Amino acid sequence: MVVKRSVEMSRPYRLGRREQATQKTREKILRAASGLLAGAGIRGLTMEAVARRAAVSRVTVYDHFQHKAGLLEALAWWTFAQHDIDRVRRARLQQDVRVALVDFVRENARFFHSVGPQGHAILKAMSTEPDAAAVFEATYINARRAAIRELVERLDHSHELAAPWAPERAVDALMIITSLEAFETVTDRGHLDLDEATEVLARMAGVLLRN
Repeated sequence: MVVKRSVEMSRPYRLGRREQATQKTREKILRAASGLLAGAGIRGLTMEAVARRAAVSRVTVYDHFQHKAGLLEALAWWTFAQHDIDRVRRARLQQDVRVALVDFVRENARFFHSVGPQGHAILKAMSTEPDAAAVFEATYINARRAAIRELVERLDHSHELAAPWAPERAVDALMIITSLEAFETVTDRGHLDLDEATEVLARMAGVLLRN
C-alpha cells in the first residue's frame, strides 16, 4: 500500500515536470525564431535555421508547431502577449463609448510602439508569407475587424456615430487608423514621437463622433 501511494503521488509531479520542460522548449524555440526573424528576415526564417539557433532537433520544432505558418502564428501571439495586447481590448470595452473609441486608438498605437521593430517585422512577415497570410487574416486581421465592428455598433446604437458615417465605412476607417501602416506613416515617415503620433491618430478617429 505504501509503495502504491508513493507511485500515485509522484505521477502528477512527473507530469508537472514534463509540462514545464515542454513549455521551456517551446519558449526557447520562439525566442530563437524571434531573433532569427529580426536578424535574417522572413527568408532566413526556416524550420531548420530555428532548430539550429534553439539547439533542438528539427523534429522537435515540427512537433511543437507543425509548419512554418504555425510557428509564425505562435510567434505573433507570444510577442503580443509579452507586450500586453489586452490593453487594447480593455480600452475598447470602457463604459463610455466615446472615451472607448479614442482610448482604443491610443492604446493600439502604444502597443505598436511597445513591440518595436521586431514586432513590426513579425506582423509584416505574417501578412506577406504565403503560408502564413491566410492564418494571419483569419486570426489577427479578422479579430481586429470584429472588435472594431463591435465598437462601431456601440457608437451607432448610442447615437454617437457622426451622421455622414455608415457603420461599415466607419469600420473601414478604423481598420486603416489602427493599422501598422498608419502608425509607421506618422512615426517613421512623419517623424512624430509616440505622444504626437498617438494624438494624431486619436483625432483622426474623433471625426467618427457626432459633435
